[in-house]
Amino acid sequence: MKLTGWLRIFFGVLLGGTLLFMAYNFILDPFGVFGDRFLNWYEYDMTMSPRVAKIAYLEQHHENYDSYVVGSSKASSLPVAELNDYLDASFYNMTWYGGDLRDECQLVHYLVDHYTVKNLVLAVDPQGAAVYDSEEDVLKDHMHCKLTGESPLVFYGRYLLCNPAYGFDKVRACLDRGYLVSQDAVYTAETGCYNKQKRDATPIGDMADYLALENNVFPQGYSEMAHVDDALGAIRDIMETCEAHGVSLTILGVPVNNDEFYSYDQAGMTRFWTGLAELTDFYDFWGNNAVNGDIRYFYDTNHFRNDVGRMALAAAFGDESVYVPEGFAHVTTRDTVAGRIAETYGDRTPVPESAYTARVPILMYHSFTHDPGQVSETTMLAETFADHVRALSQAGYQAVGYDDLLAYVRGEADLPENPVVLTFDDGYRNNLEDAAPALEEAGMTGTIAVVGCSVGKDIYKDTGQAMIPHFSLEEAAAWVDRGVLDIQSHSYDMHQVPALDGENCRQGVLRMEGEDEDAYVLALTEDYEKSKAQIEGALPLTCHVFTYPYGLYDLTSEVVLQSLGVDVTVTTRPGVSQVIRGLPQSLYQMKRIDVTGETTAQALLETLAAG
Repeated sequence: MKLTGWLRIFFGVLLGGTLLFMAYNFILDPFGVFGDRFLNWYEYDMTMSPRVAKIAYLEQHHENYDSYVVGSSKASSLPVAELNDYLDASFYNMTWYGGDLRDECQLVHYLVDHYTVKNLVLAVDPQGAAVYDSEEDVLKDHMHCKLTGESPLVFYGRYLLCNPAYGFDKVRACLDRGYLVSQDAVYTAETGCYNKQKRDATPIGDMADYLALENNVFPQGYSEMAHVDDALGAIRDIMETCEAHGVSLTILGVPVNNDEFYSYDQAGMTRFWTGLAELTDFYDFWGNNAVNGDIRYFYDTNHFRNDVGRMALAAAFGDESVYVPEGFAHVTTRDTVAGRIAETYGDRTPVPESAYTARVPILMYHSFTHDPGQVSETTMLAETFADHVRALSQAGYQAVGYDDLLAYVRGEADLPENPVVLTFDDGYRNNLEDAAPALEEAGMTGTIAVVGCSVGKDIYKDTGQAMIPHFSLEEAAAWVDRGVLDIQSHSYDMHQVPALDGENCRQGVLRMEGEDEDAYVLALTEDYEKSKAQIEGALPLTCHVFTYPYGLYDLTSEVVLQSLGVDVTVTTRPGVSQVIRGLPQSLYQMKRIDVTGETTAQALLETLAAG
């Protein structure tokens, strides 16, 4: 064969291979550039490159939205549901990695030129004046050619010819998808916000618990504000663009944790803050206050929680039904900006925790008896319990319930100086016969967590095995009506006993060995819903507290129960719980103090005094 023939074969094979290679990247579309027509997994695409994938997503779904949030990844915690209510709009959150105002300015031009835009919320933070026109990764940080005017041939070619490992990783991640959000897909495509499913289910009430979490505290080095003029120019451009297109613009200086905020150059921050106030009045949530000074209000050093975003929006749009901490929100104008800056860089004394948190011991009891020979870890003499509540009352403790804790974190009510929660697990009839009268006499209240399948019974399920009698909900009704008792869920049938249910029975609410994840989620969902329906069907109360059988739980159980509307989850982890104003998440995985049958009233008071 002549050389020309071999060359034709060579170039034919090369062309064919290149076309196959390009088809591979087009079909798997790991960055969502081509509309992700085959896998349709925009959550993954946006995680890989939100600047590109969100534009491609809007091309297909822009008719569902008429308003947008623009800003760095911090702004992902401005919930679109609240914005929709406040402005009667349909918001999409366009936030992405990094606070580059050049990119945000280009985005605003694109949005108003191509789509209907009624409202725009621009989230501003100091990073916008520290980073400008920055691109660390040509695939993951690159702006879409529709915004920049880059040659489509160059732009799309870059993704058609990208490393095939990106497509392989997408397939692998797709096959590994489960109930919990993974690090491969951290966005919610329909809203544009980060999916905080797991991060909203982690314990934060105790500072030590929070600090033990991974990836939540980043070291903050000195940051020079090198792009103040560029940033202010971009904001001015955005303002003029919105005005020219009749778009209602709201500018928010979003919350910044103190560790990050005070790492920025003070002189540059002063110039940026002053320049922004010269351009427009705006709400700022910067500087030293209870929220910015406590890392628990943040998912990590750089990102405030969704609940903080709700507080910021409530302040900006005048929603007085939402708790907003004192000193958190400020309307900054050209006349007030100097005072705000002086205040911010003046007194940095931390707000005392006592101003926005409360330490609440939760006592855990089980069963009562009048026979000293039956006293055990979980069974106490009725007389001893009566001594407990009298001693608590005389020592100045006031009993509160979970509804009181919920009202506290929502900012709806205060707690007494020495609050204590008395809880009783399982639902034994002696709780009504012995504990309830003692509570009422002492002017206290308690919460009983009942096991649904044992309610009103003295035989364990269908085993024929006798057990300590459990009260019926009808028997408890009078105590509930008088405000002495609250009845909540201890599961319907997930408090299984290995000796009676078999050694291979479920361990509390945990997933059984070999159990399919979807089957497990369904089992827990149905069990809780059955328990909730049983309680609410018999008593005039809301079932929204779940006490874990045996204290066993994991991240999946927390996420499932939260999705079902559970406001409080209770464990057997030893210690005193701390609840935080504005953070309902501090009511999850609450600790308790196990009160054994041998505990005297004096020993109980000493335990409480020790904290």
